[in-house]
Amino acid sequence: MARTVIRRPPDLLRFVSIENEQFLVSLANNRDELKILSHIHGLYDAATAEKSVAEDDMAVFQLLSFTHYHFLFSTACLMRCHLSEAFASARAGIDGALVGAQIIHDRASQVAYTKREKPFDNFARYLGNLIGANKPLPHPLVPDLFSLHKSFSGFAAHADVGSFVHRVNFAGEPDNRLLTFEYFQFAKNATERKIHAVTLFHTFVMILDVFSDFLVTEQQAVPKEWQDELHGLGQAIERQHDALKETLEPSAAAAPDRR
Repeated sequence: MARTVIRRPPDLLRFVSIENEQFLVSLANNRDELKILSHIHGLYDAATAEKSVAEDDMAVFQLLSFTHYHFLFSTACLMRCHLSEAFASARAGIDGALVGAQIIHDRASQVAYTKREKPFDNFARYLGNLIGANKPLPHPLVPDLFSLHKSFSGFAAHADVGSFVHRVNFAGEPDNRLLTFEYFQFAKNATERKIHAVTLFHTFVMILDVFSDFLVTEQQAVPKEWQDELHGLGQAIERQHDALKETLEPSAAAAPDRR
């Protein structure tokens, strides 16, 4: 009879040690990515500088700060090789941007948001219905962010089967296999590692862009040059992502490894 052995997980001290090791390796290997990370953080820093705001605008600025937190947390997870957690955090950031887009579009709707009433009682379904019916949306980036939200949910935000596929690994002979649940997820090579990073970074550039018109035109919290810089960075990241994907095998490019 075939037998499958489940490997014992690492103990606490070993787990913390691996986290620290991976963070140091990321600092050494991800120098180009760290430059992009620093650039995005600088844009966030300018947008979240201390300022006096009207009561009706507080919720928007709180949501902006919420997305900044998840930018920091998701990149920290990425550098520690917790890929699923990195994209789960990015998904929360997308949530914040989508809600922010709705409140910026209709400031009175923040009352319903605080009470978790329509459309916020099932906001994802509400936006999906708007997109499906080709109705006006609170921001042009809503369809792209909504699509990313769905794709991240499948492997990063719930205990669905998809969240286990990239964590499970089999080794050994078919009649005596070793089954492991991977507490850390590693890319197969440097190109895939870079793709994971730029995908995450581009997500947060789009998230920040949702707030950009509000910040530049309505609040005058940052100059128009700030928005132009944000858009230029997003375009540069897109070009880098496309160039990296072209260097992968077609199957790998379609489904990056997330062990």
